[in-house]
Amino acid sequence: MPSDRPDILFYPPLASVLAPAAAIALEWLAPITFLPAFPSPIALIAGIALLALAGALAIGGTRAFAGAGTNVDPRSPALRLVESGPYRFTRNPMYLGMIVLQLGLALAFSLDWAMIGAAVLWFSLHFGVVRREEAYLSARFGAPYGAYLARTRLWL
Repeated sequence: MPSDRPDILFYPPLASVLAPAAAIALEWLAPITFLPAFPSPIALIAGIALLALAGALAIGGTRAFAGAGTNVDPRSPALRLVESGPYRFTRNPMYLGMIVLQLGLALAFSLDWAMIGAAVLWFSLHFGVVRREEAYLSARFGAPYGAYLARTRLWL
């Protein structure tokens, strides 16, 4: 019998708050300069667009879970397999939104460390959360989840 909940290593929303905070602190304590000091209009627009996309992924993922009647908190049991909303295109829209948020902040505010933070956040989410959730969901939902895996991308 599968576990009642995924065996994730950390709570993802906390990482979504800590990553930008760390980027801002590191920008102040140990500045690096591969982005211009002030964003160009194109970088600013791209950053704002990425921030909007991050918000849309978070809201869409949360609404899809609520509509299916399952828990949003990844520390709680999955009650239903969600395949609607952004889950039609990616298996991890809320986590993808967290990474896109970092990239949007980097471009919109010239936060060099947020670019590095996006890579660290992806690695942490992929190995500390996503792979563990997928093992849990495979055990919990079996063949229907296997079919979902076959037709839906992991990230993009």
